[in-house]
Amino acid sequence: MGIIRTQSSQTTIIAYAGILIGFVGSALLRPKILTEGEIGLLQLVLNTTALFASIFTLGTNLTTLKMVPEFKTNPEKKKRFITFSLLVGMMGLLLAVPVFLLVKSFIFQTQDGGFEGFDYNNEFYLGMLVVIGFRIFQYILDAYLRTNHQPLPGVVAESIIQKALPILGLVLFYFHLIDFQELIYINLAIFILPVCISFIMLKRANVFTLGKPGPFTQEEKKTIAGISSSGVLEILSGGLILYIDTYMVQWLMGEDAVGVYTTLFFFGVVISVPAKAIRRVSIVTISESMAQGDYSTIQTIYKKSSQTLLVVGGLLFLSIWCNRYSVGAYLGESYAVAIPVLLYIALAQLVDCITSVNYQIIAVSKHYYYNLFMGFLTLALLIATNYLLIPVMGVTGAAVASLISMTLINGLRYLFLRQKYQLSPFTTENLKTILIIAVVWAITDWIPNMENFYLNLILKSAIVLILYIPAVYFTKCSPDFNVVVNKYLSKIGIIH
Repeated sequence: MGIIRTQSSQTTIIAYAGILIGFVGSALLRPKILTEGEIGLLQLVLNTTALFASIFTLGTNLTTLKMVPEFKTNPEKKKRFITFSLLVGMMGLLLAVPVFLLVKSFIFQTQDGGFEGFDYNNEFYLGMLVVIGFRIFQYILDAYLRTNHQPLPGVVAESIIQKALPILGLVLFYFHLIDFQELIYINLAIFILPVCISFIMLKRANVFTLGKPGPFTQEEKKTIAGISSSGVLEILSGGLILYIDTYMVQWLMGEDAVGVYTTLFFFGVVISVPAKAIRRVSIVTISESMAQGDYSTIQTIYKKSSQTLLVVGGLLFLSIWCNRYSVGAYLGESYAVAIPVLLYIALAQLVDCITSVNYQIIAVSKHYYYNLFMGFLTLALLIATNYLLIPVMGVTGAAVASLISMTLINGLRYLFLRQKYQLSPFTTENLKTILIIAVVWAITDWIPNMENFYLNLILKSAIVLILYIPAVYFTKCSPDFNVVVNKYLSKIGIIH
């Protein structure tokens, strides 16, 4: 866990710097500068490029993460594998174009007029296709960097560049230097830069060679074909699981509701940041361990990451939910009435934290196709629950559906790994953390809110920090968390 702890600490720091920047843009500025409908349309555009790009990598990023660690004994084959990945990416882009043109009117509801005042012209759709292409290659290059234990470029791109530059667009829009159409174009153009950075980093690291890939053995060809074919369907289900709630809120309620939902969703999804950092770093070690049959290392990663993610996720959950009054008061009435969205999304992310790297373990195992089955089962449930709950509960229904689906898919993955590999992330430390979260939640909610929501934010946050951190530290809920805390306590001279 040493290299994982070091790299995940680095990526988590960068990721949280990105969250802070993103918080300023998405939570503080966007709701004050843009209308709910404008936020909704902007988020639909960004989600659509991400969904299409992930699907039309055609599973090659998963293939890279699985196959490259197995080429350790053949460095030249490992370095040339990127050519294969890039060729598949080009094929994916060619397939993405007609599919996008076919479904674009359905996505943006242009048959009903679309968003009022926005010009759905050819320039707009061409811009989206260009960005889909760049994002396809960004996913491929990022996967290749991660297999060479270089996760930072992808984290910098995702957490800093894609969070900071949209703020510039908001400032220009606020001062009427650009219109909303141009703001959309700026947000799309931002995705070109990460590809350039990733390519430069790969070139500097000298870890790839553009040339004829392979030669692959018959067994390797079979494995690549299997991972790629199931990977396409798996990413399709996974991408739809990630974004279907936004689309269904749009289709059933409109862009204004999407704006409210995605803004509150952002607060809840902050909890997942440390999980993304650990998963990004650990998947290569898990893949290498799986190739060597080293299940004890996988179990250690599975267990320790669960302990750490629950401790950190619990702190974030309490910091967000116990300040719901301040969040609602700042954002305004249209957001305050939908504040339960924040609770259900935050709980869904907490469930995902406690089950840690279950998806990654299955993805690099010989049973990788089980992720596909579980993904489509969850997608079916998510569509059904969204369809039933959104008309009754509004945007809160979409959040409840997300919690149900997140619990189901992680429960299925846990049961699968328990039965097939005798792997489990759960320990008594998890139970202690859950009890501490419940107690701190109860105490903080018992204290009345102050009328001034800024002072209330400071008070409730201080209570959470004072109660929670010493409790999880002294009860040793996570050894890795204690190591990091001890490191900083030592630096300031409290312990030696």
